[in-house]
Amino acid sequence: MIKQISRLTNPTKGSALKSAPFFVSIFRRLFCARNSVFANERYMIGKSAFLMFTVFLVWGDIVFGFSGGPPAERTGNPGEICGDDTCASSCHTSFAVNAGSAKFSISLPSSDYKPGQTLDITIEFTNTSTAIHGFEITAVDASNNKVGTFASKDDTAQTEPYDNLYASHTKVGTGENQWTVQWTAPTVSVSGLITFYAVGNEANGNSASSGDYIYTDTATISFAAECVPSTLKVKPKKVVIKRGKSAVVTVTVKGENNEACANHTIYASAENKKVSVDESAETNENGKAKFTVTAGNEKGKDVITFSTQDNDTEITKDINVIVK
Repeated sequence: MIKQISRLTNPTKGSALKSAPFFVSIFRRLFCARNSVFANERYMIGKSAFLMFTVFLVWGDIVFGFSGGPPAERTGNPGEICGDDTCASSCHTSFAVNAGSAKFSISLPSSDYKPGQTLDITIEFTNTSTAIHGFEITAVDASNNKVGTFASKDDTAQTEPYDNLYASHTKVGTGENQWTVQWTAPTVSVSGLITFYAVGNEANGNSASSGDYIYTDTATISFAAECVPSTLKVKPKKVVIKRGKSAVVTVTVKGENNEACANHTIYASAENKKVSVDESAETNENGKAKFTVTAGNEKGKDVITFSTQDNDTEITKDINVIVK
């Protein structure tokens, strides 16, 4: 347990303990509410914190606060220890949550995800007037279960101390106002929306909990249902090219609700071999795939057949090609 607490608080050398209120501050930060009734687990954490305090007092080297990363469960998720106030009611008490003039936000690259997909998540302060910032983020399903795993991309963020269920700033990262971490979606579909909860600290650098502005933000993402191909369109509908020359044909695949079918394989073949064409191509996020058609050395006509497969039926589309 001592190892767990030391990992979550990330103490480093450089500041000596000078007064007893520091000890009180540790307990206020760890347990959020001074008058709450602690469960056995939190009691054991408190004992470990006391032991850590005693050892560090002998060493004479303690850093005040959580510049190396906050404890878990401080994201503003109502289901966490600190609830939606992120401990602002008992730790950073100078201002109400989101009372500052800065903007704190979570940015997702997409509104949906696929099983096992890895996405870059950006947490950012804008319009901020301080040089020191911190954050913590997590992701939960509709039942408030942690979902997916986080990974850091550089030394400004960390995930390992939280078993990759949270991401937060590092000591190096406090000098930034923007962080990007990776989140890997669960490999099985999750019922309902996944919600990201994040908290940000716009700190004044006084080595205390006073004078800091606390912010929260949320973002949601949903499971991307697999697109079932319904239509296949080809442009241009007719190709006229000179011998030895090439042309590009674009194939678009859409589903039953006219949605783009991404990452579908389209196949192509030439009937009379007057031209050559790419055997296959993958559709992009817009459901489009490009094929290069190259004419041979003989004049004549050809037909190219494009095809893709839905669950039960093959969908095909022909275009005419004239070689001059």
